[in-house]
Amino acid sequence: MKTKFALTMALAGSVMLVGCSDNDDDPVAQEPTSKVRAVHAVSDAPAVTVLIDGSAAVSGAEFKQAAVISPTLGTYSLAVDAILPGGSTTTVIDPSDVTLEEGFSYDVIAVGKVGNIESVVLADDGDRTDANAVRLRVAHLSPGAEMAAGGPVDVYLTAFGAPLPADATFSFSFKENVGPLEVPAADDYQIRVTPTGSDTVVYDSGEIALPAGADLLVGAIDNTVFGNSPVSLLVINGSDTSEILDAGTGAGIRAAHNSSSPTPNVDIFLNEDPDMSPAATNVAFGETVPAAAITGAYVVLDAGENRVAVTATGVTSSTAIDETLELANGDLKTILAAGVLADGLDTLVFSDDNRRIATEAKLRVIHGAIEAPTVDVFLVPTDANGGPAATLIGNATPALDDFEYGKSSGYISVAAGDYVVFITSADGATEYFKSGNLSLENRGVYTAIARLNESPDTVATVTLMDDFVVGPL
Repeated sequence: MKTKFALTMALAGSVMLVGCSDNDDDPVAQEPTSKVRAVHAVSDAPAVTVLIDGSAAVSGAEFKQAAVISPTLGTYSLAVDAILPGGSTTTVIDPSDVTLEEGFSYDVIAVGKVGNIESVVLADDGDRTDANAVRLRVAHLSPGAEMAAGGPVDVYLTAFGAPLPADATFSFSFKENVGPLEVPAADDYQIRVTPTGSDTVVYDSGEIALPAGADLLVGAIDNTVFGNSPVSLLVINGSDTSEILDAGTGAGIRAAHNSSSPTPNVDIFLNEDPDMSPAATNVAFGETVPAAAITGAYVVLDAGENRVAVTATGVTSSTAIDETLELANGDLKTILAAGVLADGLDTLVFSDDNRRIATEAKLRVIHGAIEAPTVDVFLVPTDANGGPAATLIGNATPALDDFEYGKSSGYISVAAGDYVVFITSADGATEYFKSGNLSLENRGVYTAIARLNESPDTVATVTLMDDFVVGPL
């Protein structure tokens, strides 16, 4: 697959800079300052706070984000705290002294895995010989790549499509860095990574552009998105970041039949006319494709336009859904066929994020039951003393208040433990659904899709996906 990226950056989310003053009347602001860029490169860690001399300087930095602060010159104690569910914190990098000198900028990069997080500090004088060249610093920030490769890796920077050279551009191990390097600007570069001494490519950027005058920090990080490559590239320009996945990653989709009776079983067609061979046939209400809807199980497609059509099983004369999805490299989507057949089925599409976080569970709830347009969803912990599952909502506050049909909660950070989920009418007067005891674990990813049970009682139930036991409760 030919994939082309220009290494111009888009801000990946936002972080809060605390205590950074631009006030010209502040005498402290007139003192010589340095630039410190904090980078979160720990793939299984939650958002973090960066502390300078015990005070928060950056708060809420997520994995793959960077933030730039401008403290005055001097020696500071730097530490990093992880933000836990509920807002409490725990120190993951103990305070250590860093001296900021005039004429240098610094990168403080959190690397490793939870339980063994370290900091990599890079100093840079910013010197360059050619203002039109591309200035690169490259760092190995992926413990996963070190394990997958069995040691150091070789990196090849070549023209796109060139044979793999006999000699690597450079080799390095986890936490090492090279550069700055200056290379001519061009729009047809390719970056490939192999285990040292091997010609087996474990990462291929595809065709990328290196724009004139750019000054970039490029880090190999753990791939937490999709595909077989152990790494992706995090490209940092100031505080802006972007990610380049392996060019062969592709995209993944999965589907759930969420339209209640009298909708019949359905056939699903991918990039085929509905009179051709279905990708999945005779899918019943409440079932999913793939049938085992575990985390990471998808139907793999090429990036680009992909047509999805749904018909009643065996019916080729009309479609209930006929949509074209524009999928980028690495896109992961959960698609619901929802609503009422007589009114035309709704195609509800949600983006998936399967990165596992060591300090929390990630829970997502999707409202796919058109029969109850607005509901409240409660997540009630079970008895802390190990007693039976909660039987009443009591005075609990909704985790999702006035939750509308067709919406997703997004991924909610939840402390590991046992819970009961209640779904009620928006006024709380009618209980539509109460789950059994649900155990949520750290590093877990969980999705629950609300739907109407087609039993005579007409009550809500859920389709469970990801790390839940697959199937309805």
